[in-house]
Amino acid sequence: MDMSVYFVAIAFSVLFNLILYVFAYLLQTDKITDLSYSLTFVVIAISGFMKFGDSQLDFIILCLVLMWAFRLGAYLFYRILKIGHDDRFDDIRSNPISFLKFWIMQGITCALVSFPVIAVYQSPTIDMNAGFAIGALLSFAGFFIETMADFQKFNFKLQNPKKFMNEGIWKKIRHPNYTGELMFWWGTFICALSTGAGWLPILGPIWISLIILKFSGIPPLETKWEKNYGNQESFKNYWQNSYRLVPFVY
Repeated sequence: MDMSVYFVAIAFSVLFNLILYVFAYLLQTDKITDLSYSLTFVVIAISGFMKFGDSQLDFIILCLVLMWAFRLGAYLFYRILKIGHDDRFDDIRSNPISFLKFWIMQGITCALVSFPVIAVYQSPTIDMNAGFAIGALLSFAGFFIETMADFQKFNFKLQNPKKFMNEGIWKKIRHPNYTGELMFWWGTFICALSTGAGWLPILGPIWISLIILKFSGIPPLETKWEKNYGNQESFKNYWQNSYRLVPFVY
């Protein structure tokens, strides 16, 4: 396995995001920013497949990533058209240095999270096996959960913009969209591991898990919820009777 490919992927991803940063900053628009995350995964997945893809398993992992990325990109773009702007960027959008840091980190993140996909592309051509099938099914299940969670919350918020979401799959899981995303990327790692790629690709799901659990995913969202709904008895009951990501576990 050529280790240099992983460094090339990081450099390529950061450069691609820097190009997008220039347009997003000059235009002061969140439309490019919201599209860029999924778009970066698409570019990495397609570029890698064109360079190294030569097997059925390569094609399957490509289809999984494209399915996930196109769905997420379409959702975020439709959402930004509806709401006008993304308040996650209100504090950094007009600051070129802070905004630049976001884009650089996003480029690094997309590359690292794509490590399992790159590993599958680089692995020797093998036939479908149980490990790959399990990983692919886990990824597909995660895709389904994330899609359902986003769909339910978006429709709920259109009708109840000031209320917290506690219906459908959100009734027992406070962050089912993140549950789905983590399942998806851990599934791609299982796929990579089944091809004999070794343990380096585990950096991908570990990185996205840390991002979601400790940094820009769950923590700021729960801080916002506490500020907006913390004094409501119904929210306190919801918090006590739901789980962060996995029912009966966490």
